[in-house]
Amino acid sequence: MVLINEALKAGFLKTYPDSQVETAATGSDNGIQALLVGNINLAAISRPLTSEEKGRGLRAVPVAKDRIAIVVGVANPFRRGLSRSQLVQIFRGEITNWATFGGPDRAIRVLNRPSVSGTNKTFRTIVLGDGNFGTTPNITTLVRDATTPMLRMLGPDGIGYATYGQVADQQTVRVLPIDGNTPEAEAYPFQRPLFYAYREPPNAAAKAFLGFALSQDGQSGIAGAIQGP
Repeated sequence: MVLINEALKAGFLKTYPDSQVETAATGSDNGIQALLVGNINLAAISRPLTSEEKGRGLRAVPVAKDRIAIVVGVANPFRRGLSRSQLVQIFRGEITNWATFGGPDRAIRVLNRPSVSGTNKTFRTIVLGDGNFGTTPNITTLVRDATTPMLRMLGPDGIGYATYGQVADQQTVRVLPIDGNTPEAEAYPFQRPLFYAYREPPNAAAKAFLGFALSQDGQSGIAGAIQGP
C-alpha cells in the first residue's frame, strides 16, 4: 500500500496544508503491532484483521481493491503465461525448472516476500489456498518487504509477486498472464481488498484521514496509485 499511502498523504496535505502526515513502509504485521502499542494512528494493511486483533480493539475499513501481479525480469526468455495450478506448483517448490513450461532448461529462482508482508499472507490465501510456501533450495525468502529490490533481483530466471500498481509501468519486468488473464482483466484471479486499521474508538487524526480516504478526492487518488504512474 506504499503508493496509496503516498497518494493520500499528498492529497490530504493539499486539502489540509497545516496538517502533518508521516508514513513508513514496514509491512502489515509491523504496522498492526505499532497500532496496538499506540505508536501510530492508522495501519495500512493488505490483509483482513484476525479475530485476535479484533478482540484487542482493532477495526479495519476497506478503502480499495488491488491485484497481485506475478512478475519476471525482462531478460527472462520465458514468454508464455502460467495456469493457476502451475503457479501453485512453482511456489510450493514442486516445479523447479522453466523447461517444464517450454522455457529454457534453467532453474526457477523463486523470490518470496517475508512473513511480515500482508502481500505474502494474501498470496498464501488466494494463491496457495492457505497452504505453505515451499522450502526447496530455489526459493528465497527476502529479509525486507520491499518491492524495488525484489524486482532488481529477478534477472533472467527469477519469479516474484507484487502489488500491480507498483509494477504496471516498470520497464525492467514483465507481468505474466494467469489462466490467460492479466491484472487489468475483471476475471483476473488474484484480487484483494486493502484496509486502514485503527484502534477503537478512532481519534480525531484517524477520523480525518479515513474521511479523506473515503471521499471522492481520496478515492480518485487511490485509483491513480493502483493503476500505476
